[in-house]
Amino acid sequence: MINDLYQLTDEIYRLIQTFSDKNREESIQKLEYLLLKRRDLIEKLPPKSRDNESMGKKIVEMNKEIDQKLILIRHQIMVDLRLLKAKKKHSNRYVNPYETKTFDGMFYDKKN
Repeated sequence: MINDLYQLTDEIYRLIQTFSDKNREESIQKLEYLLLKRRDLIEKLPPKSRDNESMGKKIVEMNKEIDQKLILIRHQIMVDLRLLKAKKKHSNRYVNPYETKTFDGMFYDKKN
């Protein structure tokens, strides 16, 4: 059981190390699948034992690096989404420049 978890964690680790923008969609889908599979394995994992301690430490070390890389990937995706929204907004303004409402000529009448 712990060997399967180690192999799966190693596969996730290798996938994250080779992560690039070229095949991002495929990598994300594969990563999601592997993470779900790994979660199921962790839930079925028996209590801690001494003979599995060294392998457990290796898994924890890999997991720390995986977490850091996942945070970077998430941040990169968020930046890309923000840029996409900005491009969409600017292209809409270019296509229809009179759609945006301006408040230049607005006048407020205030009675005392």
